[in-house]
This record gives sequence, C-alpha cells and structure tokens, in this order.
Amino acid sequence: MKKKPKILFLTLFLLISFSSEFIYAQFATNSEIGKIFLDFENGVRTGAIKEFSNNLISETYISLENGESSYYSSNQSFYILKNFFQNYNPISFKLLKTSTNEERPFAIGKFVYSKSGIRGESQVFITLKLENENWKIAQIIIN
Repeated sequence: MKKKPKILFLTLFLLISFSSEFIYAQFATNSEIGKIFLDFENGVRTGAIKEFSNNLISETYISLENGESSYYSSNQSFYILKNFFQNYNPISFKLLKTSTNEERPFAIGKFVYSKSGIRGESQVFITLKLENENWKIAQIIIN
C-alpha cells in the first residue's frame, strides 16, 4: 500500500518538472520575441534603424508607403529603411497588437509621420521567422 503514494508522488513530481521546463522555454521564447518587438517599436518611433537592424533576417521582405517593395539583404534593408525614415519623419509609433505565437509571431502598429510638412498615418505590420535558431524580422510592411 505504501508504494502507490510514492509512485503517485514521483509521477506528479516528474509531470511538474517537465511542465515547468516547457513553460520556461516558452517564456524565454516569448521574452526574445517581445524584445525584438520592443526594439522595433523604439527604432521606428525615433527613426533609429540601428535599434532593430541586427534583428533583420538575411532576406527581409519590405513594402513601404513610398512604393518600395521587394526582398532585401539585411544590409540593403538598413539603407532602404534609413532613407524611408529620412523622408517620413516619425512623429509617433505604437504597436497596437502583438502575437508571440511560436509558429508565426507578428505585430501591428500605428505610425504617425511628417512628410514635407504634412502629417500622415500608416499601418505597420511585421512578422518574425526563425533563422539559425534565432527569431528575426522577416517582413516589414508600412502602408
């Protein structure tokens, strides 16, 4: 009779251990994804591409308000975005929705800018993708 409580306790202990490892791994992933979104938000808000440029995938899809639309290397992406934010001066940017779903994380935000002294607004959409076991920005759409 005394063996059943020990087996039950051991089984329960193992289940809790595996569950906590899974939860920790999921938290670490969500934390990494959250940091990328935060860096992106800060970079767009200030027009400082360096805030998030190290998070760009090797071939990033970019589609911008000015008609620029293609796949670019991370280096090209930096200069395309830098040029864009020189013409579309950020007034404010805020991520309104984020999904840290491990399959395809994404974020949607509202970008307010000034172009030639005229205020405008655009919706921003970004997605992340795993590259070499690290989450990276796979696409940026601003329109």
